[in-house]
Amino acid sequence: MEFMLIDFTVKNYRSFKEAATLSLAAQPLKNDGIAIYSTEFGHKILPAAGIYGANASGKSNILKGLSYVVFAILNSNNVSFPITKHPLLQPFMLDRQTQKEPVHFEISLWDKEQISQYNYAFQVHGDAIVTEWLEVIDRPSKKRRSRIIFERENNTFTFHPTEGERLKRLKGFVANTALALNVFANFADSYSRRVVTILQNINFVDANNMSSLMMYALERLHDDEKLKSQVVNFIRNSDIGIQDISIDRSEMNLGEAWAQLPKELQGIPILNTAPGYRYELYSRHSIYGAEGSKQKEEKTFHFGDESRGTNKLLSLSVLLFEALNEGKTVLIDELGSGLHPHLTRKIVELFQSPVSNRFGAQLVFAGHDVLLMETNSLNRTLDLRRDQIWFTEKGEDESSEMRCLVEYKSKKEHEFAKRYLEGRFGAVPMFSFENA
Repeated sequence: MEFMLIDFTVKNYRSFKEAATLSLAAQPLKNDGIAIYSTEFGHKILPAAGIYGANASGKSNILKGLSYVVFAILNSNNVSFPITKHPLLQPFMLDRQTQKEPVHFEISLWDKEQISQYNYAFQVHGDAIVTEWLEVIDRPSKKRRSRIIFERENNTFTFHPTEGERLKRLKGFVANTALALNVFANFADSYSRRVVTILQNINFVDANNMSSLMMYALERLHDDEKLKSQVVNFIRNSDIGIQDISIDRSEMNLGEAWAQLPKELQGIPILNTAPGYRYELYSRHSIYGAEGSKQKEEKTFHFGDESRGTNKLLSLSVLLFEALNEGKTVLIDELGSGLHPHLTRKIVELFQSPVSNRFGAQLVFAGHDVLLMETNSLNRTLDLRRDQIWFTEKGEDESSEMRCLVEYKSKKEHEFAKRYLEGRFGAVPMFSFENA
């Protein structure tokens, strides 16, 4: 799968009252050699973006909004789990008018295999989808065409003439609480199915809650030797002392498998009664002799004995290298939590580098690690550009706004981290309490 996220917009969503757009479209800046992807349409798309801001400024809400869109489009069980009841779906609640207005989402995707751009949007109000539309732009030559495949206003649909007869027969299957895109994809509409397939390759991670990701990581490490080799090499070179890892897998019955799930997932009705597996992960460290000389033998430890940061690094590494291998997009909230700043910089550099990122993988993260803003690193060619750094800030009415560093008159050689902490770009807390 080769695709890229171009931009994502929310309006009247959680802390965002007005429209806010996170764009990965590259601005006309000098490129020192990062893995910018050029499309057949002449557009350039960035491999990474970072969102900074004070606590409760809205950083996480951008990522949560995108993760909700992925859930809503992929959800095929609108009876038991209607997308209109998802806990992440909330309008801006601090304004009496916006409480009564729909929540708006819009996403643009580049499809490298089909040489097409998909623009998709929908609005949710109360218990119903009130608007929805899908636009496809294809044919990169002079005959490029833009077509609205379908538009929806409540239960009224209009279709493009080339798609109309086929999709008209399907609109009766679209419930008020369901997205037409999902329904049309299930009935083999090629454009809708393509968007659904693309969004299956966007992964969201809350770096403060890694339990469910570890379960996935163990399964992937067990099944994919190439991926395991990449992760072990990364861990070995991260200066945490681990020389190798090993995994044991054994079957366990359904009750044991269910007990392994996070508590928030245990209330979901059972859809698959097949037995699960128990994974045990071990790390190997070198043994040292007199005066710190490394011996030939190694000692094995259960990975639970490793630090919390090491466990997090391993779990994240699986997802990150999987993305790099397959051209996927990873969203990480609080990337720097529990990791040394040099490690988070290395993670970003993996996506910035055209050597390690050969398939157009993307990383979008939120956090407070200002070292990633620095422009005087050891490998300056892989530093974040001004169009890759975003800020969120709340106004007097407590609504969030988002803007990009490229909007400020700043030279590349400026110390962005220092200027940010000084409040030059806003997006920092303004304390009102006095020192004790």
